Amino acid sequence: MTSSFIVGDFNGDKKLDTLTEIHTSENQKHIITEIPFINDFDSTVWYYSKHDIQTSLKSSNKNINQLDLGWSFGTYCLINIGDNNNDQKDEVALVIDYCDWSLLNSCKIYSYCSNEWKELQSFEVNENAFSYGKNEVLDPTKIRDFLENRNGKWFYKDYFEYIKNDSNEKPTLMQPIKIKICY
Repeated sequence: MTSSFIVGDFNGDKKLDTLTEIHTSENQKHIITEIPFINDFDSTVWYYSKHDIQTSLKSSNKNINQLDLGWSFGTYCLINIGDNNNDQKDEVALVIDYCDWSLLNSCKIYSYCSNEWKELQSFEVNENAFSYGKNEVLDPTKIRDFLENRNGKWFYKDYFEYIKNDSNEKPTLMQPIKIKICY
């Protein structure tokens, strides 16, 4: 089982921390390091449900609380998007790989504020952004078609805005991320 991780200053103490994706079984109260290979999606969902496998982000800094993401296969992406709101702390963008049959999802942007993780912004994405083509390697520092860094500034496109404009009369352009400061 692979775990994503990112490095950044998430609490503003000017020291680098590591956030690592971990999986736990609430039924068995232990960290999961390996999942048996299951050949079909329905059986995989059943296994995760039966064992109540939860995903969390755990910091290398003991003073930063864990961010619990809930029942899921993990994250599609975990991206340090830097300090976008000038509060001296790096923000985190992530998309959770839920145990469901939907391709609709959201990118959530979190910041560590007042000793807890707070979701400051979200926008909709299509999970096809995480599909591999024949000769394609996905870039883990962005979400194809939905989140990218352009010359040090982050831009996003909301999938719902994109599908509202599917008539191609006017293209849906990426917008700069503007994240409020949390207290």
